[in-house]
Parts: sequence; C-alpha cells; structure tokens
Amino acid sequence: MTDLVVAKFGGTSVADFDAMNRSVDVAMIDENTRVVVLSASAGVTNLLVALADGLEPTERFDKLEALRQIQFNILERLRYPNVIREEIERLLENITTLAEAAALASSTALTDELVSHGELMSTLLFVEILRERGIAAQWFDVRKVMRTSDRFGRAEPDIAALAELTQLQLTPRLAEGLVVTQGFIGSEAKGRTTTLGRGGSDYTAALLGEALNASRVDIWTDVPASTPPTRALPRRQNGSTLSPLPKPPKWRRLAPRYCIRRRCFPRCVAIFRSSLAQQRAESRRHPGVQ
Repeated sequence: MTDLVVAKFGGTSVADFDAMNRSVDVAMIDENTRVVVLSASAGVTNLLVALADGLEPTERFDKLEALRQIQFNILERLRYPNVIREEIERLLENITTLAEAAALASSTALTDELVSHGELMSTLLFVEILRERGIAAQWFDVRKVMRTSDRFGRAEPDIAALAELTQLQLTPRLAEGLVVTQGFIGSEAKGRTTTLGRGGSDYTAALLGEALNASRVDIWTDVPASTPPTRALPRRQNGSTLSPLPKPPKWRRLAPRYCIRRRCFPRCVAIFRSSLAQQRAESRRHPGVQ
C-alpha cells in the first residue's frame, strides 16, 4: 500500500470528546490515512505515573477518581456508551489493582503495565467515536507487533521483529478499515508490557510507518487557533445588535507538527531513538524530573 498514511495524535488532541472529534475530522481529510496512533488523553499518564510510585489510600483514591472522570467525561457523550462501558470499567479496575500493588512494592515492570492503560483507554474511546460517525474502524493492540527489549521504562524496539510482525498481524487488517492503535507501549519476548519512554508515541508512529512502508507519517499537535470561529451576533427584535458574545478563553485547532516522508523514515527513526536516549540519560541524572 504505497500511498498509506499513518497519522499520530498526542494527548491534548484526544483530551476530551470534542478534541477526539476534531482529530477524527483531521484524520479523515486524507482517504489514504489507514493507521492512527494515539497517546493517552492529556493528564492521564501523569496520574498513572503517580499511582505507580505508590500512594497512601486517600491520595490514591483521588488519583483514581480523576482518571475515572476523564474517561467517563468522554464515554458519557457517546450515543451508545454501553457498547464499551464494560471494557473501560475493566481497565479502570486493573488500574486500581495495580495501584494497590504499587503501594506495597513498586517496580519498573509494574509501572509499565500500569501506565499502558492510558493509551488502551484512549484508543478504545476513539474507535467508538469513529464507529458512531459511520467510519469503519478497528482497535488494534500495538503490543502484538511492537516487540522490544525488557528494559522497562526505556525499552528499545526490535526493528526486525517489528517489521515481520507488522506484515503478519497488522498489514492484513488494513483492508478491513481504519486501524487505531497505541503509541508509547510495546511488549518484550515474554509478553510483558513495556514502554518506550515519555514522548515515545512519535517514535511509535515513525516505526510503524517504516514497517508498513507508508508514504508518510503525519504527527499532529493541538495549538491555540489564531482567530476564533465566526460567531454571529444575536439581534434584538427591533433589529439592533446585542453586545458581542464573550470570547471563549481558548479556541483549539490541530496543526501538523511533523510530516515524515518515506525516504526520511530511517533518519527520523534514528533521531527519535537518540532523543529518547538523551531523555533517559537526563532522567537518570535528575530522577525527580519528568
């Protein structure tokens, strides 16, 4: 599929129901977009990382409630929320169990398992929004193809295994509709969940683009719009105009952050890998800084 496009959307671009719909609009502009890679909704990864550090019951409850609120604010705006309610509830229960375990004894493997739930939930919700808009979409667990080392928290992808597994498990799915999958996460040889490190979703998109021989990878970001949408002023019955409506504090729009062409995949993958390596080195020097 030489014209295939991979589109990646970050946390603010899937922060809530409206943001997800804007991202759907952008993804559907190009009919060649066949794979969408998502981050967790904005704020979710930070909450999960905090839970993975091990918290006292009261603080843990507050973080879990904040997570639930983010997910349900999106879920409850679906026309048919019950279609995926059970699955979202199951993932939230998993998070609770893992957070309780982390409070007793944390580990890098447990942290990766816990924080992966952010991307799992955002992609499930995004797929349902697509389906409710009449778009054939399918959820795909990227851990089936993103084989990595077992260096939890800073796993290194196995490029050869990724290429082989992508052709076996992901490529055949492309004929069935738009594929929505996760950035940032993978799995090691024994099937345990790993993460590529903060910012790893861009890396995921580039790796999948290369493995799929895509024509390009579009990495989108959410930015303030320069001007708000046109808003008609209401009129009085006598025809005179009322005072202008108050301007909302922020109008958002999606803008391309990177557009990676096929010929640039090897160089860009190397750049992302180097950037993550530098980030990991910095985090080891300053472990309290995210």
